[in-house]
Amino acid sequence: MRRIPLFLLALATVAPFAESRIDQLAVDEQALQGEIASLQGEVDTLQAQVINVAINRYTRSGTTGIPVLTGFKAPEQQVQIDALIDVINDTSADDFDRFDSLSRDLDAKKLELADTQQRAQTEKANLAGLRDQANAEVERLKQVEAQRLQDEAVRKALQAEEAERARRAAALAKQTLPVSTTPVASDDIDSSAGSTSPTAPGAAAPSSQVKPPSSGGLTGGGGNGGSSVYGGVDFVCPTGGFAVAFGDTWGAPRSGGRRHEGVDMIGIRGTPILAVVDGFAKPKSNTLGGTTIWFAGADGNAYYYAHLDSYGATGTVSKGEVIGYMGDTGNAKQSVVHLHFEVHPGGGPAVNPYPTVRAHC
Repeated sequence: MRRIPLFLLALATVAPFAESRIDQLAVDEQALQGEIASLQGEVDTLQAQVINVAINRYTRSGTTGIPVLTGFKAPEQQVQIDALIDVINDTSADDFDRFDSLSRDLDAKKLELADTQQRAQTEKANLAGLRDQANAEVERLKQVEAQRLQDEAVRKALQAEEAERARRAAALAKQTLPVSTTPVASDDIDSSAGSTSPTAPGAAAPSSQVKPPSSGGLTGGGGNGGSSVYGGVDFVCPTGGFAVAFGDTWGAPRSGGRRHEGVDMIGIRGTPILAVVDGFAKPKSNTLGGTTIWFAGADGNAYYYAHLDSYGATGTVSKGEVIGYMGDTGNAKQSVVHLHFEVHPGGGPAVNPYPTVRAHC
């Protein structure tokens, strides 16, 4: 079981709490804004009152009292008036004190609101940073996993190639190399779908009955093996310069009594697949090969591409042009992502493509 990186576990633990804190800070901010609005209303009301008191005190600062309440000479009357002035002054002083207190409260609430908003921004930035790190790690792990799968595919391909070599060596030692007596259906070609190789431009159509060689010519135990290299200096590797793994598995047993009549080039999904020569790319599909292309080459040969993930250019194309992308359609879903590639000289039966691929890739 693959271990999850510690900081991803930390994110899974911390993120919910961070989101809760952000939500709580938003609630606090809303409450503070309500309190500030209420205090602002009270301060505005008191401000008008204290302004009036201040104006009155300023305009009367040169008198010995309030004019309307002065002019009484009798001692007992003056005592009463002085008491009334004290009440008025005390009331005004209370307004000033309350205004001053509310103003300080308002300033404090505004500072608290600013602090709450800053904390919320900090929490959001921290959470965003954690998420960015997690996304970056996920992408890195994807690349690591893709490389691991590619390495695993290469290892399996090499093991298969080594096993096939050992099998052939044992067969040669016993001098019991089997010879096919009837043509066999090409691997990854669904014969029930009526798929046949196209006749290459300028080439004679293949005969309906293909006679197997009377002796020799078989590589890997079946089919029209051969060991020739096809394609001249202008021949392009079907996977270009991309890293792939392949082995000589011609004639290897396949389901339904078939024999492998191609070379499996194992790589990464989406690897561009190229036209090996100038020619005509005809998109096809069948149960075994999935998304396929029958390619009639201008060199007089035909080529078959199977298990494509999707198509590129089709129809008349030039050598090196991308005609598809590597995938695992058809029965490749049961194995690994790879290109099944066949060579059909003159548009006839398939021959072992391994020498050709090895010479050009």
